[in-house]
Amino acid sequence: MKKCNIIIKIDNILDIKDIYDTMEKKTKILVALLIIAAVAFISYIQIFGLSFEGKESDFYVPTVTGDNISEYKKTCSELNLSQVSKDFKSFNGQKVKVKGQIQKKEEYVQFDKKRTTIVLKVPELSPDPYILVSYSSTIPFKEGDIITVYGVYEFPVGTQASQELANKNLPAIKAAYIEKA
Repeated sequence: MKKCNIIIKIDNILDIKDIYDTMEKKTKILVALLIIAAVAFISYIQIFGLSFEGKESDFYVPTVTGDNISEYKKTCSELNLSQVSKDFKSFNGQKVKVKGQIQKKEEYVQFDKKRTTIVLKVPELSPDPYILVSYSSTIPFKEGDIITVYGVYEFPVGTQASQELANKNLPAIKAAYIEKA
């Protein structure tokens, strides 16, 4: 009887070893599949980019350059900050200009072009003294600089640029031209 018990125990040990070997092989296969999936995802992003809802014109207006700058500036009216503070939607779609300080500046690639987003601090605006600016190129200005922005006004726009501004609807300008004030 004792010999029989020993044989059964050896068989159990062999079964456990087989199960362990099988699990180790499956784990290696799973890791290999995860690596392949990650490489495929990264390749897709590199080739096709991230998709955005909407088209380029939903986020940007064409930049104005050269001889067109002075003409475009004439078509923009000074943003009436007291009116905006009362009714944020009152200037939607209008060409405006506004002066403020660059609070935050981010440059990135979107729609295969380098872009700039600015959080512009405009102290006279209330309750939140910020306007979001989207620009379809890069700018040489840095945080802290005072600039004048010319472009198309819109409200509401949201941002995750900072915790202070997260989940707030803010006015925005799709900038066609930006100059240092």
